[in-house]
Amino acid sequence: MEFRLRMSREEESAYCLGRKAANNHPLLNSSASSITPTTIITGAASKSNFAVDSSLQFDDAESGKRVFIDPLSEFISKSPPSVAKKSERLLDKTIIRGASDEAVETALKEWSIYKTLMMHKYTCANTITLSATSDFIAKSIKAGGKSSTTMHLEELDNPEKNAEEEVKIISQQEYVRRLCELNDEIAQAWQQNERVIALRLSIKVARLLSDTSVPQFYPTLFVLVTDIMDTLGSLVWKRIKMKAEFDDEGNLIRPLPQNFTCNDVPYEAKDTCNNWFYKIASIQELLPRIYLEMAILRCWHFLEENPLHVCQRLAMMIRGIADPLSSAFARLYLARAAKTLIPYETGFLITSLGDYTAIFQRVLSGNLSIKWIKSYSEKKMYARLVQPVIEWIVKCIFYHADQEKTIHLLRCFGIQKNDCNQIQNIHLLSVGVHYFLKQLPASVVSNYAMVLLKLVENAVDHSMAQYMNYRLLGFKLCECGPPREFCHAILSDVLEVITQYSDLKEHLMVMDVYVDFILQNSMENELGIVLDNIFDHVKRTGINDTELVSLESVILKLISHFTDITCILSLDHFVDILDVLYGSTRVSVYKNILIHISRNNQTVQDPVTRKILFDVCKVLHDSIDSLTSDDDCRQIAHLVTRFVQLVDFAGDSEKHLSFLIDCRATFGKMDPLKEALSHSSNYLASRTSKMVKEYHQRQVTDFVKACVSFNEVTIPSIRSILKRLHLFLETAEVALQNALLSHTEGLLKTAISCLQEIQNIDDLKDRELGEGIVAFIQKLSAFLIVLPGHPTQGAFYLLKGLLTLLDSQPWLIPGLTNIRAFSAIVSLTAALAQKELPYHVGNKEVISNDELYHGESSYNAELVAISNVLVQKIIDSLNQAPNSYARANQALDICNFLLISFKANSEVVESCTNLIKIAESSSQANTRYLQLTTEFLYRCTQFQK
Repeated sequence: MEFRLRMSREEESAYCLGRKAANNHPLLNSSASSITPTTIITGAASKSNFAVDSSLQFDDAESGKRVFIDPLSEFISKSPPSVAKKSERLLDKTIIRGASDEAVETALKEWSIYKTLMMHKYTCANTITLSATSDFIAKSIKAGGKSSTTMHLEELDNPEKNAEEEVKIISQQEYVRRLCELNDEIAQAWQQNERVIALRLSIKVARLLSDTSVPQFYPTLFVLVTDIMDTLGSLVWKRIKMKAEFDDEGNLIRPLPQNFTCNDVPYEAKDTCNNWFYKIASIQELLPRIYLEMAILRCWHFLEENPLHVCQRLAMMIRGIADPLSSAFARLYLARAAKTLIPYETGFLITSLGDYTAIFQRVLSGNLSIKWIKSYSEKKMYARLVQPVIEWIVKCIFYHADQEKTIHLLRCFGIQKNDCNQIQNIHLLSVGVHYFLKQLPASVVSNYAMVLLKLVENAVDHSMAQYMNYRLLGFKLCECGPPREFCHAILSDVLEVITQYSDLKEHLMVMDVYVDFILQNSMENELGIVLDNIFDHVKRTGINDTELVSLESVILKLISHFTDITCILSLDHFVDILDVLYGSTRVSVYKNILIHISRNNQTVQDPVTRKILFDVCKVLHDSIDSLTSDDDCRQIAHLVTRFVQLVDFAGDSEKHLSFLIDCRATFGKMDPLKEALSHSSNYLASRTSKMVKEYHQRQVTDFVKACVSFNEVTIPSIRSILKRLHLFLETAEVALQNALLSHTEGLLKTAISCLQEIQNIDDLKDRELGEGIVAFIQKLSAFLIVLPGHPTQGAFYLLKGLLTLLDSQPWLIPGLTNIRAFSAIVSLTAALAQKELPYHVGNKEVISNDELYHGESSYNAELVAISNVLVQKIIDSLNQAPNSYARANQALDICNFLLISFKANSEVVESCTNLIKIAESSSQANTRYLQLTTEFLYRCTQFQK
């Protein structure tokens, strides 16, 4: 075969696309130039010259101008304008007529979620000691052939017999199970038309709520008992409604409207409803009578248009319950039941909350004795037990309250805007203030910030820690900031109180919130005070794992707020606070610092900042051990590598290289970092050789040698063979660019010798490794074009070494992959046979082979011999491959490759013809590719003739 002579410059000019200067932006439509910006869109977009999609424009008939349509605004504008008015009318109607079935279902779902949380929150010991009131729960479910219902009724009729029994202890699980069975018994008795029995069983169950001997269990008991009360209430409601809609024979008379009033209810149904209320009113014991009336409270909807007085009466009746815990949960059930009757009336709830607040204050002060409250810890337990009561009542008070109604409710509690003097007369406990703030909208809290702050400051008692209220207030103020003129006064008052806290946990939890407030309002001076105060507390008391959580949150907020890492590290005591971190918290914070500079792509130039971040990276590197997950190892390696890449020494290459040496010594566990260090070293060498003048060439050469030597030491320690191959080749390119021929040859020899580490075909099971070796051979072949031959070992001694290795280890490029590798080497020989190489090294000191050897017969003969052997290997590999789509395309690739590299003599034409036949024999061949290749062969043949 004879190489085809090619003229690179002439071919480039012949096949290059024509170019011409562009007067306008290529994406600008011709029609858009006539549109003025004001007719397109206002704002920033009106200042640009980019065209607007024609589908978003139309001609205004009146103005004759092109108008822009915003699809999102158009969608909003098409929404029915009357939806809000319809909702208001429906709301008004609901307020007048009471809660609809849908509203009741919604209220039940809300309570279902809340009671589940409450039962998880309040647990007690596995065994419960029963009092005489509730020990019937511990009796056998069946005894002496009697049914459980009969037994319960006998116990109800004969309480003395019940008191004589000795069984007083029961497990919590058994207690719960037997209450569930009682619930089923009530429902079963109702289905059997034994409604009096169902009522009497309900009375017995309601009586359980008078037993507060196991206070920790009382919230759970309340939930279980009120579930039974709800069952009874639902059965009564359905029966009365059925009475109103059906006759005695079950025939439908007239269905009640969805939002019916008492006027729509017939007399017979009202009579049945009154009968149920009379039965309940005849119950002698106060607590069961109250609970059962609250259970069927919704039934007042059949009797009265506005039964507000009923709720007010029940609120007064609850005052007669002596036990503070029982009375508290009775008020909770009243708020729950009233939500199904008059959900938007709040006067009686405010009264009820005020009544209980007075009782609560007496309990906490010790003026009202409870038999099981004997210590401060028991008072705190009591306060914890009644938290759901206050939370739910306050939630009901502010149920669906708009801003106007919310302001009205604030006035009902005695809170006036900008009137801090009245706060002394408001008797809200700390727990009440907490849930009060929780229900207030952030906008209202913002407008009443100073008054509410004074309210929090005055609420100091055992019901809830004060720091929780400061924390909640801070959340609300961060959500909706107060007027600017009040920000400093608010923060000053908060800091004055919080700095006095001796408990570091409370101090940090409040500071965590108000750091957000400080950052939102750009209070730099106050931020310094806060950090100084935090550091003083930490230094004085030390820090534990629980407190680390809040401290970590504070640090992360500072990191995310500032863009410049130097500004963060220069904050007073910030670095000192970092030093007190330990364990996983320290690693997490340090990761976030590196993530911050990585995301912002911020160069690190300041020496102090660089030193701190280097120490941060060292801590992360040292945190890696055998227990560290692979994902964490990869993340840390990526972050440290990114930091190294962002370090900038402002052109001082020697300091930069010294920094890379320190990194290699410090971060020896990270292969990705070693790879990045090698890239950085090559970049330093290339940049320095371009920037420095010729009269400093000696210093440049020495520095480049140092960079290359750095890589010669660094690259071999990388585990991945592919990474090493490509890094050796990249470093060789840098060395050749600076005329370091001996270094270049040494690097290439080392790279080729790396392939010898692959001992057998089992090492090539990883597809990535096999493809990577082929890619390396292709890149190496392209590089060898400009590498000068050795004066004593010949022009092709490196190429021959590569071919020898491939012959001795054929598994390096198995199957059809060897065709691509050998094709790249043949392209190398074809390029070296040209009179002028397609490209050269930019350094004049590097003389390539076209100047050294071109014209020598032995040089050209050796090239032809190498290429003939490789072409034969390529064709043999193709013939041995099974018939497939890949084989057909490979045949066409080889045909085009031969026609480009060699002259179209008889030998080449014969080979190409056979290759085309191979492609034609495959049913999976690309028909269009086959046609174009055949036409190319014909043109080459005609040109040769």
